[in-house]
Amino acid sequence: MISLKQFLEHKGGEIWSVTSESSVLGALQKMAEKNIGALLVIDEGKLVGILSERDYARKVALMGKVSKDTAVKEIMTQRVLYVRPDESIEDCMALMT
Repeated sequence: MISLKQFLEHKGGEIWSVTSESSVLGALQKMAEKNIGALLVIDEGKLVGILSERDYARKVALMGKVSKDTAVKEIMTQRVLYVRPDESIEDCMALMT
């Protein structure tokens, strides 16, 4: 079984983030630029949430909000699940489903 650490070493471990005060529009632009579907939300070096395309779809688009006028903190998911680098990819996938 391949570990998460091995997978990330092969894939590349670049981490992209925004602050909770960032606009949702700015976060979406960063996701599009980096071709990713989620960003970590980090304030003062501390992980405070995660913002995904799904958060945007459900909490901005469907609610009629305006992304440039909405702060990331208003729609981010605060409970961030995480795993250790030695976890297997299979265990990570099971956690996500």
